[in-house]
Amino acid sequence: MADSHSVQGTLSLVYRLQTMDVEVLRLTLEIQEASGLIGTARSEVDSLERQIAASRKELEDLETRRVQIDLELRETERLLVEGKKRQKELKHPRDIQAYLSEMEFRRDEKDRFEEEILHILENQDLLRKKITGFEEMLDREKSSFDLLSSEKGDQIRDRHRRIEEMSQERNDVERAFPEDLLKTYNRLRGSHRNGMVVARLLEGACEACRMSLPPRTVTEVKKRQKIVTCLFCQRWLYLPDRGTEGEAVFQGTRTQDTRQT
Repeated sequence: MADSHSVQGTLSLVYRLQTMDVEVLRLTLEIQEASGLIGTARSEVDSLERQIAASRKELEDLETRRVQIDLELRETERLLVEGKKRQKELKHPRDIQAYLSEMEFRRDEKDRFEEEILHILENQDLLRKKITGFEEMLDREKSSFDLLSSEKGDQIRDRHRRIEEMSQERNDVERAFPEDLLKTYNRLRGSHRNGMVVARLLEGACEACRMSLPPRTVTEVKKRQKIVTCLFCQRWLYLPDRGTEGEAVFQGTRTQDTRQT
């Protein structure tokens, strides 16, 4: 896959590209996490605003109903007063009985109206307390949201800036890649969930899939005469010199989940 004198250079180049891709993935995940936190906080604020609006609408509807019932109560009280004035004019037993039935109905209606008004007033009082509680919660949530939006907004902008810078650097690195090698790298990167194409050889095993390799494969990697792939996960096996840039870079990427194959 590569000449003996260029194996280390090829793997170093691939490793550099992989490191940037892993970093871009990490930054992208941080952007998504920060955006998710902002979205969740915004949803909390929106939810409280909707609850306040709904409670205020319910309060208005209760007030409209109270005013309507109050008018009906006044009309009932007026009819009761007029009925008492007509009582002395009634002579026939049938008229008297009808009058008594009507007055009983009006008194029951008056009691019902008064009871409903009292119930409405109690509900209105509860709603006002509920709205006050929601408004206090909303003030706290808005303060938290503003603080979070400022903090995470700065973080998101910084991550986007770094991704843009790294994308430009990646384009420079890609230009140094043979076309067939770049195609192979992109194909392998897309086939692994964590995007890791190159894996270190550690104590006779592939660090990515943790599978022990045959002694012959280990020997081929150590010779550094050609690019050797892991028999199990198909990653390119890398044996960097201690203290090299590749080693240092690899240490920075080990926190990624290399167990995914």
